[in-house]
Amino acid sequence: MQNDANNTDPATPQTPAVVKRSRTRRALRAFAWTVLGLFVAVLLLGAGAWWWLGSNKSLAFALAQAAQRLPAGQTLESRDVTGSLRTGGRIGWLKYQSESIAVEVNDATIGWQLAPLFQRKVQLGEVHAKQVLIEKRGPPSDKPTEPLQQLALPVDVDVPFRIDEVRWAGPPALQALNLSGSYSYKAAEHALEVKGVDIADGHYSARVKLQGPAPMAIDASLNGRVKAPLAEDHDIDVLAEATVKGTLTGTEARLQVAAELKPAEESPDAPMEARLQAQIAPWLPQPVIDAKADLRNVDASSLWPGAPETRLTGTVELTPDADTGPAAWKASADIRNSVAGPWDEEKLPVEQVQARVGFDGTSWTIPEATVRAGGGRIDAAGKWSPAPAPWQAQATVRGVRPGALYTELSGAPVSGTLKAEQKESTISFDAALRAEGGAGSKALPGFALDRALAQGQWKDQVLDLRTLRIEAQRASIDGKLQVRVADQAGSGKLSLVLPGGSAQVEGRIAPTAGSGDIKASIDDADAVQRWVQGLPGLSNVFANASAKGSAKLDANWQGGWQTIQRRLQNATAPAQRGTAEPTLKAMLGVPRLDLHLPASEPGGAATAVQLNGLRAELAGSLAQASLTLQGEATTGTQKITIDTRASGGLAGNDQWRAALASLRLQAQDSVSPGSAPWVLELSREVTATIRSTSGNAARLDIEASAAAATLRGPVPGTVRIDWQPLRFSQSGAAPNRVFRVQSKGQLQGLPMAWAGALGANTTLGEYGISGDLMFDGDWDIDAGDTLRAKARLARQSGDIRVQAGEAALVTRIVSTGTGTASERTMNSATAPNGVEAPSTPAGLRQAELRLDAQGDAVRASLTWDSERAGKINADIDTRVQQRAGGWQWAPDAPLGGTIKASLPNLGVWSMLAPPGWRIAGTLDAAATLSGNRAVPRWNGTLGADKLALRAPVEGLDLRDGRLRASLNGERVEITEFTLKGGAGSSARIAGQSGNRSTAASEARSDGGTLSATGDLSWGPASGTASGVRMAMQGQLRALRVLVRTDRQVTLSGDLQAKLDNGQFTVRGKLKTDRAVIILPDETAPSLGSDVVVRSAAKDREAAEAAKRESERADAQAAKPQTAKPPDIVVNFDLGDDFAVQGRGITTRLEGDLEIRSTRLNAPPRITGEVKTVKGQYRAYGQQLDVETGVARFNGPFDNPALDILAIRPNLSQRAGVQITGTAQSPRVKLYSEPALSDAETLSWVILGRASATSGGESALLQQAALSLLGKIGGSGSGGSLASRFGLDELGFKGPGSGGDLRESAVTLGKRLSKDFYITYERSIGGTFGTLFIFYDLTTKLTLRGQAGQTSGLDLIYTVKYD
Repeated sequence: MQNDANNTDPATPQTPAVVKRSRTRRALRAFAWTVLGLFVAVLLLGAGAWWWLGSNKSLAFALAQAAQRLPAGQTLESRDVTGSLRTGGRIGWLKYQSESIAVEVNDATIGWQLAPLFQRKVQLGEVHAKQVLIEKRGPPSDKPTEPLQQLALPVDVDVPFRIDEVRWAGPPALQALNLSGSYSYKAAEHALEVKGVDIADGHYSARVKLQGPAPMAIDASLNGRVKAPLAEDHDIDVLAEATVKGTLTGTEARLQVAAELKPAEESPDAPMEARLQAQIAPWLPQPVIDAKADLRNVDASSLWPGAPETRLTGTVELTPDADTGPAAWKASADIRNSVAGPWDEEKLPVEQVQARVGFDGTSWTIPEATVRAGGGRIDAAGKWSPAPAPWQAQATVRGVRPGALYTELSGAPVSGTLKAEQKESTISFDAALRAEGGAGSKALPGFALDRALAQGQWKDQVLDLRTLRIEAQRASIDGKLQVRVADQAGSGKLSLVLPGGSAQVEGRIAPTAGSGDIKASIDDADAVQRWVQGLPGLSNVFANASAKGSAKLDANWQGGWQTIQRRLQNATAPAQRGTAEPTLKAMLGVPRLDLHLPASEPGGAATAVQLNGLRAELAGSLAQASLTLQGEATTGTQKITIDTRASGGLAGNDQWRAALASLRLQAQDSVSPGSAPWVLELSREVTATIRSTSGNAARLDIEASAAAATLRGPVPGTVRIDWQPLRFSQSGAAPNRVFRVQSKGQLQGLPMAWAGALGANTTLGEYGISGDLMFDGDWDIDAGDTLRAKARLARQSGDIRVQAGEAALVTRIVSTGTGTASERTMNSATAPNGVEAPSTPAGLRQAELRLDAQGDAVRASLTWDSERAGKINADIDTRVQQRAGGWQWAPDAPLGGTIKASLPNLGVWSMLAPPGWRIAGTLDAAATLSGNRAVPRWNGTLGADKLALRAPVEGLDLRDGRLRASLNGERVEITEFTLKGGAGSSARIAGQSGNRSTAASEARSDGGTLSATGDLSWGPASGTASGVRMAMQGQLRALRVLVRTDRQVTLSGDLQAKLDNGQFTVRGKLKTDRAVIILPDETAPSLGSDVVVRSAAKDREAAEAAKRESERADAQAAKPQTAKPPDIVVNFDLGDDFAVQGRGITTRLEGDLEIRSTRLNAPPRITGEVKTVKGQYRAYGQQLDVETGVARFNGPFDNPALDILAIRPNLSQRAGVQITGTAQSPRVKLYSEPALSDAETLSWVILGRASATSGGESALLQQAALSLLGKIGGSGSGGSLASRFGLDELGFKGPGSGGDLRESAVTLGKRLSKDFYITYERSIGGTFGTLFIFYDLTTKLTLRGQAGQTSGLDLIYTVKYD
C-alpha cells in the first residue's frame, strides 16, 4: 500500500513516459523468448533429424519413398534393407525396372560419409554387391542417338566398388566375375579404373579418362590376359591391348581405335598377332570412317574356348561406300588358314576365304565370295534384306571332299549347285549335288549317295518338291512331294527302283481324308536280299537266311491319319459327319519263293522251305477286316497246304475281336505219294476277344470260344478234339507279372499206330509191335494264383501185339530209290511171303496215365495191366512253385511215390533190345521214391529169374540168369547177377594145326558162368562230373560166349569197371579157353576193283551227311569238354587152343595183347604180339607150311606189322611166299633160298621142281598159263583147276629158245608121297605122251625115270651155290 502511495506522487506530469518504456521492454522480452523458442525448436528438429538419419530404418524408409515418387513405367522394389542414410547399410535385394532395362542387385553393402556433402563432395566408403543382373527390355529404338555436348556433375564423386558377379542377359549373354575398381569425378574430369574383372577364361583391367565439358576428350586403355586351353594338360596365355583416343562432343567427334592380340609367349615358328586400327565417328549415320584388321598366324582356339584350331593370316578392310548411301559401307577380306583340317578334329576345314561384302544401311550384298575347303572350292554370291524384302543366294560346289570337312564322312568329291531366293512369302530352291563314286559316312559303311536333286518352293507353310531324285547304292527314288505343315497333310508320287525289285506309292493323306495306291514287286528275291545286306548295319538282318523267287503286293487305302488315331483312342465313337471310315485293301501274291533257314542250334541242319502259289488278301477297316490265306509250303519231303479265312477288328477301347471262320491244314509226305495226307480241319468257327490296358495297371485278357477240330492221318483213324471256352489273362509288369490260363477239353480216338506216322525216329513196327490200340484223353486246367489241373490219357479199346519167334530177328529194308534217309522204311511186321508174322497179344486190360495238380501239389500216376506184358503201377508226388515266369518245377522240389512192376515174360519186351537180340526171364520190382528233383532217392528191391540173352546172328547165347539188387536212397547195390553160357556145337578144326581139345571134351563142358556184383550211385553234379558213380566186378569162368558152328569162343578171367568223378575206368585180364573161328570163303560175287558205281541220290545223301558230321564236329569242338576220357586197360591172352581156318589158312594162334583206350572218339590201341602155331597156308594150288607167322600190334588195332613166311615142304629148294609190311599196306613176294628168279621160284612153289625150259618167251607163256589155270576156279584162296581134279600140277610148258610152238606141252602131276612124284606130259604137235617119275633118294640126289616115245633113267645130283 505504501508503494502505491509513493507511486502516487504529486508530480503527476511524468506518468505517460514510464508506461511507454514498460511496454517496449515487454515486447523485447517476448521477442527474445520467441527467438529462443524457435532456435530451440530448430535445434531439436535438427537433432531429431540427425538422430533419424542415423537410425537403422532410415535407409529403408528413403527407398520406399523414392519408389513412390518414380515416374510412370518405372518401379523400385527392395527387401531386407537395414542401415541408415548417415552411415550406409545393407540391401538384401533391390530391383529397378523400366520399359528399357531391368537391374537386380543382391546382397549389396553401401558405406558412405555425410560430412563431405557439406564440401560438395559425394564420397562413399565402399559399394559391394554379390550379384548384379542386367536385362535389356523392349524393342530397339529407331531414334538416332543425340550427340553429347558435355557430361559435367555439380559435385565431386569418389566411389570405390566391388561386385562378385555381373550378368548381362544379352544378347549376347555375358558373365563377369570379381569386378573391382573405382570411379571419381574431380576437376571436371571423369576417371574410371577397373582394377580387375574375369570374363570367360580371361582377366582384364581398364582405365578411362573423360573430360566433362566440351570437347570431352577421352583417353582409354584396356589390357587383358586370356588363358586358352590347347590340350588336356596345357594352355596358352594371350595378351590383349586396346586404346581409344579422341573427342566425344558433337558431330565432329572422332575416335582413334587401336587393338592388338598376341600370346604371352610367342612361338618362334609361327608368332601370332592380330592388329586392328579404326577411325570412328560415333554420332554419324555411318560411324566407321575406315577400319583395317591384320591377322598373322591367329589361332582362334587360343582366343576363345571351344573354337577350332586355326592359323589365320590375311587382312580385312572396311570403308564407307559414299556412292551407295550415307550409311553404306563395303568390306573385303582375304584370309588363309595354313592348318585346315576336319571339324571333328577341332580344326577349321577352310583353307582360304576371299569375299567382298556391302551394306547400304538396309540390305547386305555379297557380290562374290570364294571359299576353298576340302580340296575344292565353293563360289557364292547373294543378297539379303530384312523381310518382307526379297533375298537370294547361290553357290557352286566344285570337288569338295566330305572326309576333309568331317572325318566321319567319306566318299568321292562332291560337286553341284545350290540356289535359293525369296520373293514376298515364297522361298524357291534348286539343289543339284553329285559325287562320282558316291559320298557317305563312316558311321554307315558301304552307303554312298551318288546324286541328289531337289527343286521346289516353300510358301505359306507348304513345302512343294516338284522334282525329287536321290540315287544311292544302285537304287533310286524319283517323284514329287508336297507337305502342308499347317494342315498336317501331304500328297505325292514316289517311285523306288532297286536291284531285283521296285515300288510305287501315289496318294494323299490328311487328318480326315486320304487315298492312295501302293505297288511293290520283287522280281529277284536273292538280288533284293543282297542289296539289303549291303546297306550299313544290315549285313546280318536276315540271320543267315536266304530267299530266291518273286512276290508282288498291290494295296490301296482310303481315309485320314487322324481318323485312325481317333478310332484307336475311342473305338465306340461315331464317325464324324463327312468323314469316311479308313479302309485298306491289299493283295500279296507269291508264285514261288525258296527260303533257306539256318539251323536253330549249332550242329543242326538247315531248313529249306519252298512257298508255291501263296495268296493273301486283306480288306476292311479297323472295325471290321477280313483275311484270306491260301497256298502251299514244301520242306524236305513234306508239303503243307493251307486254306483259311479269318476276320477281326477293333471292338472297343483297347479291345479287339477276331474270328477264324475256316481252317484246313494239310501235310503230305512226297516219299509216300499214295498214302493219305495229314489233315487238320476246324469243325466250327472260333471267335476270340482281346482286351488290353496299359499304364500302371497293365492287363491283357484273351478269351476264345468253344470249338472242335478233327485230325486225320496217313494211318487209318480220326482224332476229334473238342474244347470249351479258353481264357488267358496277364497283369502287372515284370518281375511281378501274374497270369491265368483256363482250358478244358477232350480228345477221342487217338490210334497207337500214329506213333510212326507222327515222325518218330524208330517206329513201333521196327520193334515188332503192332495192334489196334486206341486212346481217349481229356484235360481241365486252371493255372493262376492257384494251380488246378487234371489230364488223362487212357485206353479206349484194342490191344497190342508183339512179334515172337524168328520174325522179330529179321529186318527188311524197303527203298523207293531216292537215296534219302527219310524215304527208307523198315518193316519186320510181315513175313517174307507177305503174310502177318507170328505175334503174341499182350492181353491189355488197362493202360492209363493221369496227372493231377491242386495248389502246388502235383501227382502223376501210371497204370498198366496186361495178361502177358505184365503189370506196372506207379504214383509220383511232387510240388511246383509260382514265379515270374509261371509255374516252375524247381530243382529242390520234393519227390515221393511208389512203383511196382511185375513182368512174367520179359521176352515180350525184346523189342527194347538191339535189333536181332532176344531177352527172356521174369522181373519183379518194388520201390519207393523220396528226396527231390535234383537228388532223387529210391528204396526197394529188384529181382529177375531165368534171365536169357540171345543174339542168334552174332552167336551169343547166355541163359539161366539171376539178378538180385536193392535200392537204397541214391545207390543201387547188385548183390547177385549170374548167367550161364550156351550149349556149343561139336564143331572143331581138326589136324595138327587145329584145336587141341576134342569134340567129346567140349560136349562134356557146361557152358561156364558169368557172375557180377557191384553198386551204382548218383548225386548232384559238380564241375565236369555228372554225379554218377559205379563200381562193378565180374568173373568169367569158362564162359562159352559165342556158340555158332563157325564161331565158338570160351573165355575166363576177371573184369573191374568203375565210374568216378566223371571218368570211366576198366581193368581186366581175359584168357581164351577155346576158340573155333571158321572164316567164310570168298565165293560171294563181287565187282571188280576198277568198277565204280555212282548214284546221284546216294552222293547227295553222303554229301549232306558229311556236311552235318563236319558241322557237328565243329560244334562239338567249340563246346567245352565236360566228360573225362576213359581209362580202359584189358590184357587178353589167346591161350593155347585158339584155332582159325579159312581163306586158305589153318592155324592156331597164341599171344598176349594189351587193349587200351583213352579217348572217347577214337578206336582202342592194342600192343602185343600174335603168332601162328603149326600153321598151313594154301597158295598157288599148293599147301605151304607157315614157318614164321607173327603179327605185332603197336597201337592201331587194324594195322599190325606182319612177318609171315610160308614154305612149300619136302623140296630140295626152299621156296614159298613171304609177307611183310602192315595189314593195311602188305608187301607180298616170292621167297627162295638160295635166291632164284621169280619164274624159277614160282616153278618150285607150283611144280615142286625147276622149270624145264628157259628164255623170255617160255617164261611169259608159263606165267600166263599158270595165271590162267590157277584162277579158273575163281577163288583167291589158293584153289585151282588142278586141285579140282585131285592133281598137284596142271601146267603148260613152252618151247625152248628158238623152238617151234608145236614143241609146247601140257603137263599133269601128282605127288604120291613125300619123296615120290609122277608127271605125265603130252606135246601139242605130237601123237604120244611121256610119263616121268621122280624119286628123291636124298636132298641132293634124285632118280628120274622116263617112258614114252623116248625112254630112259637119270640120276640127278643137285649142287647149291650162291
